[in-house]
Amino acid sequence: MRFQLSRPGLRTRTTLVAVAAVAGTLVLAGIVVVLLLGWSLDKATTEDARSAGRQVGNEIAKEGARDLTSSDVASSGDSASVIQVLDRTGRPIASDPAISGRPPLTGDRPTPGHESVETVTLPINGTDEDYRLVSAGVSGPGGPYTVISARSLDPVTQASARLSLLLGIAAVPLLAICALAVYRAVGSALWPVERMRRAVAEISTRDLSRRVDLPPGNDEIHRLATTLNSMLGRLASAQGAQRRFVADASHELRSPLNTITTALEVSAHHPDAMSADELLDVVSRETGRLRELVDDLLLLARTDDTTDKPPHTEVDLDDLARAEAGRARSTRALEVEIRTGPAKVTGNPSQLQRAIRNLVDNAAEHARHRVRVRTRTDGATAVVEVADDGPGVPPQDRVRIFERFVRRDDARHHGTGGSAGLGLAIVAGIAARHGGHAEYADTPDPAYPGAHFRIRLPLKDS
Repeated sequence: MRFQLSRPGLRTRTTLVAVAAVAGTLVLAGIVVVLLLGWSLDKATTEDARSAGRQVGNEIAKEGARDLTSSDVASSGDSASVIQVLDRTGRPIASDPAISGRPPLTGDRPTPGHESVETVTLPINGTDEDYRLVSAGVSGPGGPYTVISARSLDPVTQASARLSLLLGIAAVPLLAICALAVYRAVGSALWPVERMRRAVAEISTRDLSRRVDLPPGNDEIHRLATTLNSMLGRLASAQGAQRRFVADASHELRSPLNTITTALEVSAHHPDAMSADELLDVVSRETGRLRELVDDLLLLARTDDTTDKPPHTEVDLDDLARAEAGRARSTRALEVEIRTGPAKVTGNPSQLQRAIRNLVDNAAEHARHRVRVRTRTDGATAVVEVADDGPGVPPQDRVRIFERFVRRDDARHHGTGGSAGLGLAIVAGIAARHGGHAEYADTPDPAYPGAHFRIRLPLKDS
């Protein structure tokens, strides 16, 4: 059986990262402090050894080393510092009592006025310790001489070790305080988020009217709450639109079904009231309405589905417009004016043709005598315009006319071209799917005083 460790929460991860960052900073700072202290003490040890040797060297330079004794170079009880004086042959002539009788501490023999500095390990006082040796050449009566001043580096090592231990001990409570402070601070910062999460979790799909409380300030948490409320508002609006859509679709589907059902019942109970041909005509007509409505609903669903990606190619909108205008001219007793200029876009040919067809059919259905179909370009935009000389659309309906199941009062009859109130909604959906939009043009033309619809799409490679 495998056990999978759960990932720690944001609060814990943030605390761990903060503690790790502080710990790294403390370690780096501690290393720098210890190194600086070691360098300072090391330099001070060298200077102390040089100073002690210089005092002996000054006496030798004045009086020589003939009367020099061990007491003259003794360290006054400081066993960490010893001095040894060598003659010109390198033989010790005076040494600190701690190293009395020992051979020269080093083989360096600097000339008078010069010195050498080195670190060696010496067995003094029964222990092997590192010593800093400063060897200086001295010129005096009976000279030259070599004065070797040695000072133990053990105090430097001990001071560095004590400081490292002290810093390590002090880092523990500092890291604990840091962890506690960050944990509580992150918890306090995330509490509004948790409160919003609980509020959103309690909101059900049955009631999307609730909103999360806005925290004070204008920080990221406040903007998150604002975004959540905006999203809930969009969900509520989408849910309302979906419910209205389902209700309207059910109503539209029920109408032809009721007609078919009524016709069948009349034919069954009153055979003489309706002939077979009349029954077949009613059923065929209403079945066609059902098929058209279902096809429109499926097309709307595809335009809403962002995962559906139909093939896109180069499309000549002027060719599509001429074809649909010619179809309307041949099937309807209307004067159809065609003005097409080149307009190339990238899109799905069948969907764009359906959008233009819906506009042309809508205009032909409501026109009195004339319809105009036009294509042109406007900067980086391709434009398709369809106008008629019909009753037009009242100003208050010119925006909502593109909504689903919205029809003008004079259009509430069965016909083609989106009679269920879906024709213009399909046009708007296809235009939006291709990066454009559909609109009602508020530019009256005396020759075409009726409705004037327009599709705007981005030109190819624009």
